[in-house]
Amino acid sequence: MKGLLMKGLIAATSLLCATTLAAQVSETIDVRIVNVDVTVTSKGKPVPNLTRDDFEIFEDGRRQTITNFYASEETRTSVPVATTAATPSVPVEPPDPRFRRKVLVLVDNGHTTRHQRDLALKNLEAMITDRFHGDYEWSIGVIGRGITLVLPLTSDKNAIHEALEIIRKIGTRREGATTFEATREAGLSSSPDVQKAGWSAFDGDYAQRLEHAASSSDAEQSIAVKFIVPAYLDAVRGFASTSGRKIILLLTGDPGFTDPLLVDESPGGVGVATRGFGPGAGSMWETRKYVQTLRQSIVQEANSSGVSFYIWNVQGLDAPGDVSGDVAPSTNNSAVFWLAKETGGRFVGSNDPARSVQEFDTASSTFYSLGYSPAHRDDGKYHAISVRLKQKGDFSLEYRNGYSSSPTSTQLARAMTSPTAAAMQPNDLPVTLAFGTPQTNRDVITLPIEVKVPFRNLQFLPGRIGVGAKVVVYISVFGETGKNLVASTFSLTPGFKSGTPDLNGILVYRNAIKVRKGDRDRVVVAVRDATTEAIGMATQVVRF
Repeated sequence: MKGLLMKGLIAATSLLCATTLAAQVSETIDVRIVNVDVTVTSKGKPVPNLTRDDFEIFEDGRRQTITNFYASEETRTSVPVATTAATPSVPVEPPDPRFRRKVLVLVDNGHTTRHQRDLALKNLEAMITDRFHGDYEWSIGVIGRGITLVLPLTSDKNAIHEALEIIRKIGTRREGATTFEATREAGLSSSPDVQKAGWSAFDGDYAQRLEHAASSSDAEQSIAVKFIVPAYLDAVRGFASTSGRKIILLLTGDPGFTDPLLVDESPGGVGVATRGFGPGAGSMWETRKYVQTLRQSIVQEANSSGVSFYIWNVQGLDAPGDVSGDVAPSTNNSAVFWLAKETGGRFVGSNDPARSVQEFDTASSTFYSLGYSPAHRDDGKYHAISVRLKQKGDFSLEYRNGYSSSPTSTQLARAMTSPTAAAMQPNDLPVTLAFGTPQTNRDVITLPIEVKVPFRNLQFLPGRIGVGAKVVVYISVFGETGKNLVASTFSLTPGFKSGTPDLNGILVYRNAIKVRKGDRDRVVVAVRDATTEAIGMATQVVRF
């Protein structure tokens, strides 16, 4: 398999525009706040005007004190107020950036028909044209044999419409390259490259297996689930360590997460559903357990990244026995309903696309964010969350059921294993990436890289000798199909013995990677200021 030669980074060399302090920089105090976004509805409508005193929140069964509270009603507050010459405009307070929505529209081209998918995209575009006022951000991607990111996070309507048009031209069951630029270079669906993309770990006959899984045996169903799960995990990991109301709007049919029917296939069996006891039942139970494990892995990854799944069944809810179309009818949505519920999202399965879009927009924009400070330090463990409403009534609450207690450093390291990270992470630091002169040895190319960030953007703290900063550099490389080939981390401590940092200077970090001649690889670097937790990203594609 090509591209796997890139086993690691060459030993790092750091050229800093200052001396490295021997003394340790002063420690900072880390006050961790866990934010839980809660959507409250009654009879299908949002419940407004609630306060922090209306809620109770529990972690691992223990009541927590709600220290932070925020109410979001973006759909209403973001619409401009009409004005006349006699009536001055009323300024609208923008949403708090800490709770700003970030939506990744993920189109599942493997489980949708082209007609139903395009109908859903048409209604989504209508909502963006009529109701989107740039108060939050959209990203666009497709899923097939992996994830293809077509558009990074943006509030530009024209860019969003262009990305959706690209998806329409690609068609279903056959995605293209792993980046927006590569998709455009491929000439959309007219290029052979569009046919071959996906993860290199996936079987070449994935499309055939997928079709069989939709209409044949439970074993093949589990194969299809296995192939699509990595794409879901990459989608949520790309959001790790970012702030805001993080949402994946998944446009799909039946992705195959439903528990397989247990059938007695033993000699003499009559082929009816069983409880899994007796000859031949063990493999069925193993299949069910396997599918459930994959489902749970998505939930925990999503909750660890603070991402909610809003799942839109664009194929509609077919009546039992209806087998029209080239995709199996989606009569059992229990699994995707569960996936949305456990991550604080919602399943929107209406046969009316306009109604589905409206439901998504209202539910995702009207919520309450509850924040609390856990008694424990970051321990890397998964902790359960439950939320209650004190007042009695017919209320429904939607929120993530847990989180991973991990520091920003761990979250960013997780994100850097996803090909979507460069498009989803913040850019608070001005980071630049440059390449040196490549050295060729047969089919292997050693490529020097240079990462820069201005000193004025870093936080320097006093130590026993002068001042210093804590900086971490993350370097990842992804192959042409999006497979993560390198993910390494390097800690730096630039400092000045004089006690005054040179604000006009630049921190320069140099390293090198190995690539194979002819491969198209994407290099992604991130720089994190460990004191302020500010992050900057840079990325470039290389091919020799």
